[in-house]
Amino acid sequence: MKYVYKIVAALGALSIVPVLFFTKIFYYDMASFAVQLLAYLSQMSGSSKLTDILAENGGNVPTGIADTASFYDLIDLLSGFSGESEASLADALTGIYTPVVLFAVVSAMLVICAIVTAALAIVAKNNRKVIYSSIVGIGLSFMLSCIFKDIAAPVIDGTVNLGTLLDNVWAGLIGSIENIALSTNFWFIPAIFGGIILWTVLYNYTLPEKEKRERKLMLGEADDQ
Repeated sequence: MKYVYKIVAALGALSIVPVLFFTKIFYYDMASFAVQLLAYLSQMSGSSKLTDILAENGGNVPTGIADTASFYDLIDLLSGFSGESEASLADALTGIYTPVVLFAVVSAMLVICAIVTAALAIVAKNNRKVIYSSIVGIGLSFMLSCIFKDIAAPVIDGTVNLGTLLDNVWAGLIGSIENIALSTNFWFIPAIFGGIILWTVLYNYTLPEKEKRERKLMLGEADDQ
């Protein structure tokens, strides 16, 4: 049972890394007829596709676009900037540079915490350290959500001009961001940490009394029984 506990706890902790980077955890709602139309045109493989899309919307192209994105999607987008585009990106991030940096730092800390939790699940004699590490992970998750609110607010109110992310020819077609938030998928991360805590508590609770006494002796704790 000990090895089953270790494997499940470690795999659970490591699963946080792909969840963080590849799950659609960002939601955005953009009001722009032009962007919606271009998105549809870029996705269609022929005129029949566009006809089907229009038919699904009563013959009209919606005036906004709503979608979700992952960390990987954002990294893939930003990696395409070079030369003048880098300057445009810097202009676009003016006003939210600090929270963006903090978001990146806390995200990295969250990844490290997940890896450390997995390592502790495998090698730590005292698996209460797994609980402590998971609590830190939950705290970092909530910290990340708070920082994201600081990023989203100026984007929604128009303080940050996302139009500068594109070439000036297209900047005028960019509509306003009506909503940007962390999707419910983001909360899988603290939920996984919480599951690891529950798994550890249940494992410790179900240990035979003999093993509990042996663990206390091994950890140098007083045995009151």
